[in-house]
Amino acid sequence: MPELLLIESRLSLCGWVKTTFSQHGCKVTRVLHVKQAERALQQYNFDLVLIASEGVLPCMTDVRRLRESTALPLLVLMPNATKANQTDLFRAGVDQLICDNIAREALWPQVENLLNRKC
Repeated sequence: MPELLLIESRLSLCGWVKTTFSQHGCKVTRVLHVKQAERALQQYNFDLVLIASEGVLPCMTDVRRLRESTALPLLVLMPNATKANQTDLFRAGVDQLICDNIAREALWPQVENLLNRKC
């Protein structure tokens, strides 16, 4: 069973995100802040870190901070990110970025692909 760490600053998004992953047999741990994520990463063995965010600068700060402590695949959900934002996020260490509104059915294959690359 894959274990995912979900850092949420987009509360409206994350309810369906967690449900989608749970429907595919994933255990999802939700945290509200990168400090909580760092603690969780020390205590549990996750397979993927997912950040749901609306702000580019706070997200980049979180990505850089997480990259200091983990090499796990890192997926960011950030609707409406500009091309420049996308480039900056990849440079900061994001493995995959979803910047369009995405349907539940389309989210899981992208996550599954990242999980398969980890193995």
